[in-house]
Amino acid sequence: MRITSLHIYQYGKFSNQTFHFSASPVQLIYGLNEAGKTTIMSFIESMLFGFPKTKKYEPKTGGVYGGVLEAEHPEYGAVKIERTKGTAEKLRVYTEKGEVKQEDFLKQLFQGTDRALYKAIYSFDVFGLQEIHAFNRDKIGEFLLFSSLFGAEAVSKLDSQLTKESERLYKPNGRNPQLNQELETLKQLGAKLKQAEAEEAGYHQILEEKRTLEARLATAETELKEAAGHIRTIEGAIELKPLLNEKAALEQAMAQYPEQAGQFPADGLHQLEKYESHLHPKSAQLEALRVKMAELDKQMQKLNPDKDILAKETLIQEISAAFHMYQSYGEQLAAIQAQLRQSSAQAAAGLEQLNKTDENELLKMNSSYDYEWQLQQAVQQYVQARDRKRQLDETFELARQELEDAEKAVHAASSAILENNERKDKEAALKAYDEAQGQHQEQAKLREQLRFFERQQAKQKKVVIAAGMLFIVLFLLLQQWIPAISIGAALLVYWLVSGKKTPSSGNSREMRQPMTNISPAEAEALREALWEDDRNKQHLITQRAVLQQKEAAYERVIQQFEQWEADMAPSFSQVESFMKELGFKEDPSFLLDAYSLMKDVKKEVKKKHELTIEAGRLKKHRRTFEERVNMLHPANESQNISISDALHTLRKNVEREKEIAKQKKAIETDIYYTKEQLLELEQEIQYFEAQIEQLFAAAAAKDRNEFCAIADISRQLKDTENKLHHVNAQLQGGHPEELELADSNTLSELKNKQVVENERKERLTEEIQHLRSQIALLFVKQEQLEASGLVSDLKLQTEMQKERVKEIAKKWASIQMIKQVIRNKLERHKKVELPRLLETAGEFFRPLTDGSYKTIYFSETDDSIMVMRCDGTVYHAEELSQGTCEQLYTAIRFALAVTRQDGSRLPFQLDDSFVHFDQERLKRVLDVLYNLSEDGRQILYFTCHDHVKDAFQSSQIIHLVS
Repeated sequence: MRITSLHIYQYGKFSNQTFHFSASPVQLIYGLNEAGKTTIMSFIESMLFGFPKTKKYEPKTGGVYGGVLEAEHPEYGAVKIERTKGTAEKLRVYTEKGEVKQEDFLKQLFQGTDRALYKAIYSFDVFGLQEIHAFNRDKIGEFLLFSSLFGAEAVSKLDSQLTKESERLYKPNGRNPQLNQELETLKQLGAKLKQAEAEEAGYHQILEEKRTLEARLATAETELKEAAGHIRTIEGAIELKPLLNEKAALEQAMAQYPEQAGQFPADGLHQLEKYESHLHPKSAQLEALRVKMAELDKQMQKLNPDKDILAKETLIQEISAAFHMYQSYGEQLAAIQAQLRQSSAQAAAGLEQLNKTDENELLKMNSSYDYEWQLQQAVQQYVQARDRKRQLDETFELARQELEDAEKAVHAASSAILENNERKDKEAALKAYDEAQGQHQEQAKLREQLRFFERQQAKQKKVVIAAGMLFIVLFLLLQQWIPAISIGAALLVYWLVSGKKTPSSGNSREMRQPMTNISPAEAEALREALWEDDRNKQHLITQRAVLQQKEAAYERVIQQFEQWEADMAPSFSQVESFMKELGFKEDPSFLLDAYSLMKDVKKEVKKKHELTIEAGRLKKHRRTFEERVNMLHPANESQNISISDALHTLRKNVEREKEIAKQKKAIETDIYYTKEQLLELEQEIQYFEAQIEQLFAAAAAKDRNEFCAIADISRQLKDTENKLHHVNAQLQGGHPEELELADSNTLSELKNKQVVENERKERLTEEIQHLRSQIALLFVKQEQLEASGLVSDLKLQTEMQKERVKEIAKKWASIQMIKQVIRNKLERHKKVELPRLLETAGEFFRPLTDGSYKTIYFSETDDSIMVMRCDGTVYHAEELSQGTCEQLYTAIRFALAVTRQDGSRLPFQLDDSFVHFDQERLKRVLDVLYNLSEDGRQILYFTCHDHVKDAFQSSQIIHLVS
């Protein structure tokens, strides 16, 4: 059986709420603490098995306590279970055929499963059997057997109670048990009775003498009864003697009447009067009935019921019975429309916030877990790439600024160096002076250094320009325009700074001749200027080295840009594809928030569509009902009459026509019985007339007067016969012995016999009185002996004590028999059912542990649970980890449900049963749940954990609001 929806009128925190379950066999109900998960579990159990005794979930502010559970059954189709509670609990089960069933149908549907059995097998949580390693073979067998029969661990309580009750009644060597104490009391009473009988030996002699006298008394009383009988017989004969004489006289008178007088009918005159007394009133009744018959015919002609309305009576009753469903659909429709308005408002607000108008676009949106995970990864990579680019931009700006500063420093250093012609003039003047002063060798060396510096400068210029051109070409090929333009601008500045032409040969020829007539002070000034120029050239070399370092740093930044583009460009393209798919045009960093909002709006839109479909279905049911009513009451559409008024009118029309038909039926019945009476009266009149004719024929009379004359003679004969009959009757009342004695003796002989028997009676009476006095004396002596209270009291106490011992022994024996029956059932369950169940549990345990364990069995030494790994290693249950132990318990509970093979296929309710499992174990147990649900069984999983929710699809999840 699969639950499709719940509609809660009032139950706990829920009021007028509807929950629709998906077609998936595994359904997740997700909600934080206090969201109502336990309330929904209790509501499902209440709808299936009745409300709990506690008043925890009853409404505090009034309202209808209960609701409706809709389910699909493989045999009965769609079934609705409505259970409410006011002053009394009401249950109605609506089948797909429109039938309304009661509690018996629900018990048949669940095949006898009650609340305790359901909670023992189909409803469990993580705390159910975490200490499973503490159980051995007997305890597990008891747990499994009585879980399937009475509820978890009921056998232990029952066996313990029976043992305590048995030991309370009897123990072989005990003193306090009730039967031991009663047996000890019986033993003491027997000893006291023997002692009392020995002390009262004369008691038996009195009893023997009393029995002898009582026998003689019985014989005398028997003889007295015989004498009294003889006296009664003689007295009866004396009374019968005059009757015998009268009989003889009457028989002689009877012989004198003529033979014809005996042929007259008995009570002829009486019969004639009787027939005549019946004949006259019946003739009058016959005439009255004919008048009544005519009146009834007139009344029946006036009554003409509408047969069409009466033919629709059954259909009207069916529609009236279904009217409460029409009202229920209306209430559900109002609730759904309220939810629909709320969902529509929320969906419209979400669409407005998203700046979207098409709901179908959101419904087509991919909201799977994998898609969301990929989106989250893409956005995270985009944010990282954006942050990295911001850092690279800052680094690039710093490197560019430093590079420009270095280039400016090189340019400043280059401008501080003397022109070649000016330096040559100074050098020539200083050379002339030095030559004059004998320093020609030092000047030559200085010129050589200057030429070397110029060559190095020209070589460095070529290398820088070649490297710059190479990078420009590389960036142009990669379509990186900004770095290429920056490098080109830097090369241009460098070329302008260092590209000034050296003086031509013409200019060199035009140089003035060095001055040879300078003073020492001027020569020192020239030397100082040349030294300063050399120092500036060294500074230029240093600045160019710094420039190279800045260019290398700048190059590294560009390489980082290239690496960023190689690594992070896919993230931008992936985010752009996601933004295009989702229709999002804002900052990509807000894409996750927008996606979350889209998912919420999609849920509301989907919920809105589902509610719209449900509202349409309810409207369709209501329209179908209204169309059926309109077919029976066509005036309803034209006059715009409400459905309840139309049904009331139809019922009133049916009642009116039924009353007319009932009246017509009653008149037809009266006509039928009147005809019967007419026929009966006519037959009776004919009968009485025929009887009168027969009387005349029997008396051989021609008319009534002759019949009366013959009747007088017959009356006299009858009187004589009556007297004789009376005498014979009196004689028949006498005893045969009395008749024989009166016929064989005269009256005087009978009186003499009477005197003899009276004398015998008096003698026997005196003897009986004497015997009774002697027996009374003996009885007084017996009472005096028994007054001591020992023998009789002890006998009575002993018999009563024996009865108490028997009753207690019966109780003890019945308890022993019940314990033996339970042991036999447990033994059979352990030998037959338990191995089969453990084999089935092993089939669940293997996939739960990813094939790590293959067998579950019991140890032969201590009967504890053992599990075997695939490599042959054996572990006790207590050696397993907590997670594996819970997997073992889960496998055993699933095996118990499968082994039971119930046809009702009731849904499982799992309350955070796998919260301690990691992701891999959770995935495996969900696979087992899906396999378990393949035969049509529904599994409802209640949780408050997000990682469990993430393992389910959104269509399988029902969200509860805290």
